[in-house]
Amino acid sequence: MFAAFRPTAPLSGGLLWKIPWRISRHQKARHRQRLRRVDNVVSVLDNALQRQAGMSALQAQQSTRTEQPAQVPHNELSHTPEGLRMLAPDTNKDVADRRHGKGAKKGDYVPEQNPVGIEVPGKRLLRDVAAEHGTTKLIERWKAEMPTEGEMLAKDKYTMFDKKVRGYRKGVHKLPKWTRVSQRLNPPGF
Repeated sequence: MFAAFRPTAPLSGGLLWKIPWRISRHQKARHRQRLRRVDNVVSVLDNALQRQAGMSALQAQQSTRTEQPAQVPHNELSHTPEGLRMLAPDTNKDVADRRHGKGAKKGDYVPEQNPVGIEVPGKRLLRDVAAEHGTTKLIERWKAEMPTEGEMLAKDKYTMFDKKVRGYRKGVHKLPKWTRVSQRLNPPGF
């Protein structure tokens, strides 16, 4: 009778944000591109840090070979912030001193594959591997634990584990902020 006060039709009601059940092929392509971009950033950072470590080692060898370093007048250095930093004694503590003898944290061991094929914590610390390669622990941990886009199965690229869903898998696009979060690992067997 009164159109302004008529109840809403059931077809137009319901959720405001309707997420489709399947991820579209265009979303899949953009998702693969994002995964490759993250892999590229990790490899660029790793290469840059390794190159920097190699250059600093080379400079250290060259500085030990020089017999007498060039002396800069003390009064010139004391006027600039960079000069003050160079003249100040090193105040950074060693990492071992800061830990107070505690053991390694949970994620500090590089994972290894046991004979069955399951990843287990290894015997090498991440800091040792990072020091060998001249990178950081986080990059070494990412490279050890996370598969690259090419190594991932399609099932792992586009779906993720969810214990509340009937088949224990749901589309990765249903994860809140799924374009910002890196969801690459799922429990073994699922």
